[in-house]
Amino acid sequence: MYKMVQEGDNFTVYKDDIMLRTPQGSQVCTKFEPLATKLLGDLMSYGEDPSDPISLVAFHYAMIDFFAIIPREELERNVALGLEQSNDWTFNCPSVAPETMMPWYSVFGTYDSNYKEAIEWLKTLTRMQLCAVCVIGRALESVNIPFIAAHLKKARDMKVLVDMIHRNYPYVGKKDLKKYLDNYMYYFRLGERVANG
Repeated sequence: MYKMVQEGDNFTVYKDDIMLRTPQGSQVCTKFEPLATKLLGDLMSYGEDPSDPISLVAFHYAMIDFFAIIPREELERNVALGLEQSNDWTFNCPSVAPETMMPWYSVFGTYDSNYKEAIEWLKTLTRMQLCAVCVIGRALESVNIPFIAAHLKKARDMKVLVDMIHRNYPYVGKKDLKKYLDNYMYYFRLGERVANG
């Protein structure tokens, strides 16, 4: 059904011997064979839905159709809007009770502690990294979450983050949430490797 074909420097994805296209009509390809291989696996497992970050398709289609062509300043400005306190639920602890506030702030931080640093961080990102932040930020209604995830040093810290999101954001199951964040980190790190050549 789906297959990958190397064409020059690119790995292009085909479906039933017809070049696969994004919703905007662009060919689905990448210069990175490991990404192409993962895309094939996700296409076979989850299909072509460009909006569900359970699949790397959501990240790569957004990159091809938007993040590769829209001016960088516009992309950064649009992603930064997600960091506004009114747009990010993680900046609004639901209770003043210490047993809620203390774990909340220890995982998510506060608007005052994270906003300025996150805005500066966005300026340093590659287009692929901005894309990854946007896709997961949109899915979880928080740009603070990808900011935090990108700065975690230990696997157990990611588990704590997943647990806290799952407890307070009931719209995504824990297994899917972990897959979302795994895909985010994969695409984000690939964007970093691109920048470092």
